[in-house]
Amino acid sequence: MADIHRQLMLFGADELRRAASAIADPNERRREIGRIAAASAALSEPAEDDLAFSHSGLCQTCLPHARPATNDLIWQRNSGRFHLMVSPGVVRGPDGKATRVGVPYGTRARLIMIFLQTEGVRSRTVSLGPSMSAWIRSLGLPVTGGPRGTIQAIREQSLRIARCEFTLQWTARSAAGVDETIIRDQRLISGLSLWHGQEEGDGARWQATVELTRDFHDHLREHAVPLMRDAIAHLKDNSLGLDLYTLLAYRLQRLEQPLLLHWQALAAQVGSDTTRTSHLAQRVKTVLPDVLAVYPHAHVEVVRHGLRLLPSKPPVPRTLVGGFRVVEGGQPAGAGSRPPG
Repeated sequence: MADIHRQLMLFGADELRRAASAIADPNERRREIGRIAAASAALSEPAEDDLAFSHSGLCQTCLPHARPATNDLIWQRNSGRFHLMVSPGVVRGPDGKATRVGVPYGTRARLIMIFLQTEGVRSRTVSLGPSMSAWIRSLGLPVTGGPRGTIQAIREQSLRIARCEFTLQWTARSAAGVDETIIRDQRLISGLSLWHGQEEGDGARWQATVELTRDFHDHLREHAVPLMRDAIAHLKDNSLGLDLYTLLAYRLQRLEQPLLLHWQALAAQVGSDTTRTSHLAQRVKTVLPDVLAVYPHAHVEVVRHGLRLLPSKPPVPRTLVGGFRVVEGGQPAGAGSRPPG
């Protein structure tokens, strides 16, 4: 349990907010007040509606944080014997030529992916709500137009997600005791109708539902890792924070003994764009308090060479996920073909 949770239990949220209001720097004051609210919510008793989900492979390896230098890039991340490759898809451009749209990136792509997987655990057909604005708000984002607004950003990331292909490759031990390399090429969405207008009411077309591919839906149902919606909402503006939360949600509950996750290994997993591990270490130290605020049971220590992970309870009580195909220790059903931890 992080210090902020112990302080909440000792002094209460009102007292901590009063202390935070005295912080001189307005940005730090706002962050601390937000952290207190998130930590307080994390200590409350969750309900089934509070759940979110992500595929175990996407918890271990992540998307780029920033726009890749080229749309032709094939993004690769590694976690031990598990490898993720994301290949950009193509569309017909305004000039009539085929063009690559690039791989998804940033916080908006992560929020869309978690939304699709959360709803996809329940049904292969995913409802996006009654309108574009309603869907964007359901992602925890404001609805803004213009070249840098959320409407354009969500449309771009939706297109990238819909067109790209995810290749999951890992080594598994067969029933005969032989190591086998397993490769799965999967698209997430079988089709997507995109809106072209900047505002609702200006002729924008809206597709109320999308359908996950059958293969991905089946695989997701077997490899879903439960998360907390409030945690995603608190970290929605920080892609590294989302990556660390999903990684810890998957990894900590599977540990049987402490593990040192070296900075180099973490960089290979979380989609870090930095070339120096010292930069990654500093970024992790900055965002980790927010991650631990929304994951009260996480036992994580920052040490010189990386993160020391200790066996921890999952972020979601197992009694709350009994209706979903998630087995003990966060390991998905169908153990013979699951991606390794």
